[in-house]
Amino acid sequence: MSKFEVGGLIVLFGATGDLAERQLYPAFHQLYQRGQLTEEFAIIGAARTQVTENEFKEQVRKAVEAGSNFTEFEESFLEHIYYQPADNTKVQDFEKLMTKIKEVSTTHHTSDRFLYYYSIAPSIYDETTVNLKESGITSLTGEHRVIVEKPFGYSLESAKEYYQILKKSFNDEEIFLIDHFPGMDFVQNILATRFYNPFIEGIWNKKFIENIQINLPERLKVGDRGAFYDENGALLDMFQNHILQILSFIIMDLPKELEKDAIHSEKHVALSQIPTYSKEEVKEFVVRGQYSADAEGEYNHYRDEPDVAEDSSTETYIAIQLSVDNERWEGVPIYVRTGKALVEQFSSVDIILKERNGDSNDTPSRLTFYIEPGKGLAMVLNQKDIEANMEPITTFIGPDQNTFGKEYVPTPYENLLHDALEGDNTLFSSWEEVQEQWRITDAIKVAWNDMSDPAFPNYQATSFGPSSADRLLTRNNHEWIKRVNIKE
Repeated sequence: MSKFEVGGLIVLFGATGDLAERQLYPAFHQLYQRGQLTEEFAIIGAARTQVTENEFKEQVRKAVEAGSNFTEFEESFLEHIYYQPADNTKVQDFEKLMTKIKEVSTTHHTSDRFLYYYSIAPSIYDETTVNLKESGITSLTGEHRVIVEKPFGYSLESAKEYYQILKKSFNDEEIFLIDHFPGMDFVQNILATRFYNPFIEGIWNKKFIENIQINLPERLKVGDRGAFYDENGALLDMFQNHILQILSFIIMDLPKELEKDAIHSEKHVALSQIPTYSKEEVKEFVVRGQYSADAEGEYNHYRDEPDVAEDSSTETYIAIQLSVDNERWEGVPIYVRTGKALVEQFSSVDIILKERNGDSNDTPSRLTFYIEPGKGLAMVLNQKDIEANMEPITTFIGPDQNTFGKEYVPTPYENLLHDALEGDNTLFSSWEEVQEQWRITDAIKVAWNDMSDPAFPNYQATSFGPSSADRLLTRNNHEWIKRVNIKE
């Protein structure tokens, strides 16, 4: 996870697509501008789009300038950008790509390090992987790695099929399954805080923790993602990957060292201890919802969004109560929720601490990891109110708002692309983790498929979501933590 200079040749399939323009080119430019890419690197964009190399470079420039961390364009960055039109289904196009790779690799001395990024539909994974091999590209001397975007599959069975496809040209150590949430510095901070602060790890168990909450609400509506979203919903878009990856950092046992194999091993064990829900348990512990239009007319009904079925039963909201079957977490409920078109947008993890002798307090003590916006770590503690006789008053201990957020924070893709070039898969999902994530998720999908269609829509846009989500907590005398505002 160190950030020294790295180089290599990146072949980006799907080079003219949305992900490449929104995330990848800005991330590569930032790495280059900040001195974390050597001059011995190059990017070859590959896609079916027929554009000249100069036209492609201008597309890359515009994408970089629209990036979240952009300040000033580094003109020399474009000297490392190339384009090769390619139909992934045609091996002859890969033979032309092979010629381009040899030329660019020689020009930039890319250290025999090759990284292939699949920003493409899963339906062409097979032909892409086979053609990389049959064209001789993956036989070139050097290191070869492939990055594959989430969601990896649409079920455990499909994920296994895709993984076997990748194994036709790559071994386990060369396959990098990306989920950008672990690439966030402040998700990693969950593990770092536990590892470097023994007093916190000392209370990281059922004796001191009342419940755990992961909140990822979004104000955004589905918008132009209707076709994708209606096929996946909140369960596959957020829970199967982002939420379960965050949770694995929370519930895992600490390894003796922060070393990649040890971290992945503990994350895998932790995920394997989350129960597979039965149909009855899904009814009891899972709430799903779909938004309707708001009163002001800013939001449509979800079913009126572009490319969404008019009778869609796809969920735009989920809230789930989970548990972990081990000694550390026995009896500690874990509540997670995420959704579209909600009243507030933030990402946070709250570790709610137990009250003294079962006392009840309107604001329980807690440790909060703010992921976005307002990244940081805060504690809410109860102390004596100076105006009352030993009555508690809540104290917020958090970042200095005058200086907080002024330092540069790399985007998740900056971290992950750098690590992939370096060969460090610590922040990527292991294949074992992905299988457990699908096991947990598939059980919910199977149960839903065996139920009658839900009465959607069941929450209004700009609300907090379905009221039934609150009952997941209130029946246990818990409630969703109200977010303490922190400057962006």
